[in-house]
Amino acid sequence: MVKLLAGLALLLPGLFWWVWCGDREKDPGEALAGILGVSVAFIALIALFFYTIRVSITPPIFGLLLVLFLAGTVVGIIRQHGAGINARWLLALAVFGLLCIWRLAQAEALVLPAWVDSLHHTLISRKMVEAGGLTSTLEPYLPGPFYYHYAVHAVSAAYAALTGLHPAEALLVVGQVIGAGISLSIYALVRPLVKNWRWAALAGLLAAFATKMPGYYLAWGRYTLLIGILMLPLAMSEALRVVQGRQPRQAAIALTLLTAGTLLSHYFTAFLLAVFLIILALLWLVRSLKAKQFHWKELAALALPALGGLVLASRWYWRLFRYSLGVFHPAVTFSAGAAGDVNQWHYYWTLVGPYSGYVVLALALIGALAGLFHQKTRGLALWGLLVAFLALPLGLHIAPFRSDHFALVLFLPACCFAALGLEWASGLFRRPWQPAALSAGITALVAFMLIFGAQQTWDVVNPDTILADQADLAALEWIDTHTPPEARFFINTTPWGYELYRGVDGGAWIMPYTGRWSLAPTIFYPFGGDKAFKAQMSAWGEKAANLKACGEEFWELVQEADLQYLYLREGKGSLQAAALQGCAGLKQLYTAGGVSIWLIE
Repeated sequence: MVKLLAGLALLLPGLFWWVWCGDREKDPGEALAGILGVSVAFIALIALFFYTIRVSITPPIFGLLLVLFLAGTVVGIIRQHGAGINARWLLALAVFGLLCIWRLAQAEALVLPAWVDSLHHTLISRKMVEAGGLTSTLEPYLPGPFYYHYAVHAVSAAYAALTGLHPAEALLVVGQVIGAGISLSIYALVRPLVKNWRWAALAGLLAAFATKMPGYYLAWGRYTLLIGILMLPLAMSEALRVVQGRQPRQAAIALTLLTAGTLLSHYFTAFLLAVFLIILALLWLVRSLKAKQFHWKELAALALPALGGLVLASRWYWRLFRYSLGVFHPAVTFSAGAAGDVNQWHYYWTLVGPYSGYVVLALALIGALAGLFHQKTRGLALWGLLVAFLALPLGLHIAPFRSDHFALVLFLPACCFAALGLEWASGLFRRPWQPAALSAGITALVAFMLIFGAQQTWDVVNPDTILADQADLAALEWIDTHTPPEARFFINTTPWGYELYRGVDGGAWIMPYTGRWSLAPTIFYPFGGDKAFKAQMSAWGEKAANLKACGEEFWELVQEADLQYLYLREGKGSLQAAALQGCAGLKQLYTAGGVSIWLIE
């Protein structure tokens, strides 16, 4: 119950926006999606505001903010004479609830978020909880400035503060709710483009059950991209409403907030939104040239809210550009040889699968090509086809983004245009075919994609990406209560790429979960730009990856890194507990479930 109430509390900013500025033309599904997205945007912007004025969000301040949003929401409802919840609202809430149950059930086997990205996402959330909001550095955990996209960390930190959950547990819950919310976001994007809401619902359901992404983000811990994909369709939908002149004031306010939220959620989705807005602006230019008349107010109606969102996020983006220029180098390159890389093509088909996903992709291609001939969908179709092209491993590289980044988000336009394509087909073939036969055919195809897809995408957790199980969690809790905060741990490591090293078992969770130092302190350690620190961590990680006994090299590493404890998991890593039996200077403190913790005396 506490978890549910905390989740509802985090939706108060979006509810406040809806009762005061919401577009009443939207149906409950669209409205609920907007409430989710605007809540994320508000939380991220509030964190940025308090960071800018250098004030921590203490529990009293946090409580006061919630009270203000609640009071504002109640007053807004009273002003509207208590506009209540009807059957359509209950349906939207029920569907969202079922989607949340589906996503949470997919994560049931995890005691901690999966894979290596989850480690630094948890560490950032932990630091936010400790600092009382957005922070300029992750010290004492990692050196250097912090300038990462942070919306998901702000939301999970707020949820952890409200529930008392560990930031890792909060991230796992929040991530699955966000995953469920993506279906609502896609619904909100498609709904203004179709007459019947069922086609928009189909688009959202395809993303939930028929495609591998975004469900598989769980296996990789891609929580920042997940929340970015929640925000992106909502901002795009408002941009389309602005272009169509529908409720311009409400759409402009929503576009401003959602643009800012998208910018602070993930830099890749910020790039995708910028591309979409540019496409809409170019289409306006083409229409103006054809008509030989420029309606500048139409362009301003689109550009000003988008620029307003950029202004709201500019404090953080100034920091981003200030610190990232020496780390990331934007460039457009092409490698002709990469187009023939069989492994890359295999990886591409893995990302856009499974078989139901291939059907979605085929329908989407037809739907997107047809969408080019409809003014309402032309901008979205051009954007979707561009994403589809850039997702192909043809050797075109828009640094710092790779083709697989585009493949990871390809499900978004694919689900939209698969549904739109089926809607257009139902209208196109209704005359020559019997309506009953047409409906039966479409129903059978949809049933195949959803039911067969759900069977294929149910088990999204890859066992190879699970670093910690229940035995590791018990060991981490033991560390938290039985070792000093300044303890330094040896853990087994393995190469990760880019001259980085990662942990191979629950030891990788020591810093994010307990705050103690460990070798390979998440793969985030180069992010601060301290080259000497990166080189040192990588050197120690390389040594740890090759140790098999407590010989001279082991003791040299102990002395260099000032190690005081060892964390070992049976069957994982090069150094095993069996090799330490009888080693002088080592004392076993803990052993359970294949995990052993040793004191270096």
